[in-house]
Amino acid sequence: MIFPIAISLALIYVELRNVSNIYQRFNIIEIVDDINLLLLELRRYEKNFLLLIEEKENLRLFHDTIEVVRTKTKSIENEIVLRTNTGYYFNLMKNVDLYEDTFGALVAEIEQKHRLMEEIRPLGEEIENNASDKSMALILRKYEKDYLLNRKRNALDKVYDVSNALIKSEPDIKQAVGIYLKTFDEIVKHDAAQIDMLQKMRTCAREIEKYTTGFSSKERAHINTVMINGERAFLYAALFIIFSTVAIGYMVSQNMIRVMRQMEHAFDKISEDTFSHVITTNAPDEIKSFIGAYNRIISKLNFNLKDTTKKITAADQTLLQKQSEILSKNTALRSMSIEILAMVKEKPLNIAETRIKLLVLDVIKTASDMYRNVSISSNIAQLPDKLPVDDTLVGLALYNAIVNALHFTPYGGKVVVTGTMDDQNAAIFISDTGPGIAEDIAGKVFDPFFTTHEDAAGLGLTIAKAAIERHSGTITVDKTQPGGGTTMKILLPFLK
Repeated sequence: MIFPIAISLALIYVELRNVSNIYQRFNIIEIVDDINLLLLELRRYEKNFLLLIEEKENLRLFHDTIEVVRTKTKSIENEIVLRTNTGYYFNLMKNVDLYEDTFGALVAEIEQKHRLMEEIRPLGEEIENNASDKSMALILRKYEKDYLLNRKRNALDKVYDVSNALIKSEPDIKQAVGIYLKTFDEIVKHDAAQIDMLQKMRTCAREIEKYTTGFSSKERAHINTVMINGERAFLYAALFIIFSTVAIGYMVSQNMIRVMRQMEHAFDKISEDTFSHVITTNAPDEIKSFIGAYNRIISKLNFNLKDTTKKITAADQTLLQKQSEILSKNTALRSMSIEILAMVKEKPLNIAETRIKLLVLDVIKTASDMYRNVSISSNIAQLPDKLPVDDTLVGLALYNAIVNALHFTPYGGKVVVTGTMDDQNAAIFISDTGPGIAEDIAGKVFDPFFTTHEDAAGLGLTIAKAAIERHSGTITVDKTQPGGGTTMKILLPFLK
């Protein structure tokens, strides 16, 4: 139970650490909200200045406020860059700077325009005083005020029309009217520039608001995600503890049942005179001492059995080593091989329940010691535990077949011994990676004295065949392919 509880607490701890970051996120959102409120203040100071050009206090407040916006934005620079990118922060600050610079240019335009408006009044009065047609001069002044004070577009065209008419009708005031029109043109140009700058400022303000609002939305979305994940973490932790409790209870009960079945199986093995089955399992403390006592007795019996088996195996290995020594002496090789063949054919069978797997492994070890430049492996788990055979003759047959495979396997090659069984036979396959057997000689390999090597007697496989056939079994070339190796197949029936 400690393990699932520890995992659940770790999961909750991780989510609580994420929740602790929410406070920092709220501080950032608060700063962003302050920036948005300051933007509203800036727009108010901007409008106040446009309406009250002489109110210089609004100009000072505007610059002070935008400096606060810049300071607050820089205070969360790292968070903006971390959660968005460098370009996002750069564009935000770029729009803040552009907004202030445009406002400064707008102030200059407004001040220049007001200076021109102050200059145009005496020019208009001069035209009014010197014009012979006072009514036309008054009409000019009326349209001038309609445009300058009320921004009437039709008044703009009327000012030009009346001015041109005065120039044509009264040449004496042509110069004064020309100066008047030039000044009026400058005012119109500054009006157009002022409109463009106002539009540019509105665009900058909207961009600043877009970036701050977008970043605030990201922070709020992250907070919502953390809260949802936290709720899920608590729910998953609770469910994990519940399911873990149920699972552990089930595994404990299954473990008890498994231990009891293993004990039952162990006692069955004892009744079959098998002393190698040791119980290896986690069991409750109540029966651990009993299992320990059982394992100690089985281990002692198994040790005695292995010692006896080793002595028997040593005797068999002595026989195999004797054959190896005989084969090494080329002059006496054939005669001694004939004797062995005769022994195999005439020796009374000593059939006994033989641990066939152990016999195969012992033969593999003996053969591999002679051919260390070739690797040999086995896969005999599917062979029966015991087989009624004469272990000496079967061991001799296996040895000859395996040595033959090793002998024809080149340096660095490998030999694999595989075991299977069906309802009637145990099958042993000996596969090598040698050059294979040509088709024209595949049927001769078991013939007496047939060999392709001068230093061999040609009776190894003949002896193996005779030994296997004494057990009503067979040894055949299962498959061979030039350059692809050869597989020998040995079938040993379950004799009754």
